Amino acid sequence: MLELFAGVGGFRCALESTKTPTESTEDPAPGYQVVWANQWEPDAKRQWAADIYRWHWPGELDGRDIRAVLSDPHTLARLEELRPDVLVGGFPCQDYSVAQPVRRAHGLAGDKGQLWWSVHDLLKQLRERGQPVAHLILENVDRLLSSPAGARGRDFTVILGSLLELGYAVEWRVVNAADYGYPTRRKRLYILAHHQHTALGRAALAAAANAHSARQWLTQDGAIARGLPGDTNTETGLLLPHELPQLLADTELSPAKSPFANAGLCACGQVWTAPIAARSSADFTAFVGQAQPLTLGDVVAGTTVVPEAFFIPEDQLPRWQACKGAKRIPRVSATGHVYTYSEGAMAFPDPLDRPARTVITSEGGASPSRTTHVVRHADGRLRRLTPEEVEALMGFARGHTALDGIRPAQRVALMGNAIVVGVVRQLGWGLLQARVQAAPGMGTSSPVREGYSLDGA
Repeated sequence: MLELFAGVGGFRCALESTKTPTESTEDPAPGYQVVWANQWEPDAKRQWAADIYRWHWPGELDGRDIRAVLSDPHTLARLEELRPDVLVGGFPCQDYSVAQPVRRAHGLAGDKGQLWWSVHDLLKQLRERGQPVAHLILENVDRLLSSPAGARGRDFTVILGSLLELGYAVEWRVVNAADYGYPTRRKRLYILAHHQHTALGRAALAAAANAHSARQWLTQDGAIARGLPGDTNTETGLLLPHELPQLLADTELSPAKSPFANAGLCACGQVWTAPIAARSSADFTAFVGQAQPLTLGDVVAGTTVVPEAFFIPEDQLPRWQACKGAKRIPRVSATGHVYTYSEGAMAFPDPLDRPARTVITSEGGASPSRTTHVVRHADGRLRRLTPEEVEALMGFARGHTALDGIRPAQRVALMGNAIVVGVVRQLGWGLLQARVQAAPGMGTSSPVREGYSLDGA
């Protein structure tokens, strides 16, 4: 496995704990092993994410800009020798994120959006060296499906086209972690791709032949569906086929709505897309290790000591309440248009019997904020979440980012950029299972599903 934009190692935490049987022994073998990783944050005074990654995994981490890697023939030759099967990564999402105002969300044209082409170029160079990467597991914000604002869906159409050009069949789904029992409502787009030289890639190509088999792939046979079961209510006509060249031409005409539903399959230039919802379940044990879904309260209950700095002083409570309350504010746009900015009221404090809201990078600040979680402590006082609690919400071990010298706000910001470990573990498990089913020679045993705990075990 190659891990790009590795951050603090979320993909590695998720996938190296996933195991699959081998034909030579009954003992499960690791399903994934990282053989090379890259992490570099532009304009950062200190590379905290890279330092934390090296703290946990002292082996090689390439800390250069990925564009420098692509221009280094020695590194490319080494990656060729490693013969990677899987490439994973959450390529930077700032240019698509809902945290950005629409006017500043530049999509693929933005500085960080352009890093998609670094992923593409690395895949292309490995393919040209005779070592095409078999499978991809990629993550981004769901707004990528409707980016940019002026031509909704164009960016994702370009990404699909670039992967098709490299010989991949592509499946995708927007997943809300809370729908599978995880303790945070974090919605992210997951893209899995399978090269046409693989058995799974050929199976995906066959599935794109008609609406029935495409629906079967999206709800049962695909890697995503196996790891994160989902259903669609579409029976006829709503699983929309598109020819990719026509899609690109259509999105250039500035459509008001993206042509992409939250899930789909793209192969041989044909795109099938449909709304997929998490399959209803009364037992979440397979995902979170217990029948009932996990909540913010489950995470908070695992905390024994809270530093005094996380408690909100009484004199600051009115400011916090104002941030969380409903508001209607007259504003004037840059062009002179007068409008009213409005926000609804938020729960204050956050309810402990539900999943947490999405953690964003500013969560760790001590100043009153609309987006920062506030919970009621056992003694009745209100407080912010500790970095350890945010780590647990995301499925990391408590203390994963507790490197000497790092500030609490920096630790939380790193979690705001991270993946939900349990969700990616399920995707990895689904990919292993789909590979077994697609390739008869690999045996009939299914991969071993590992458990989940609030401490990332």
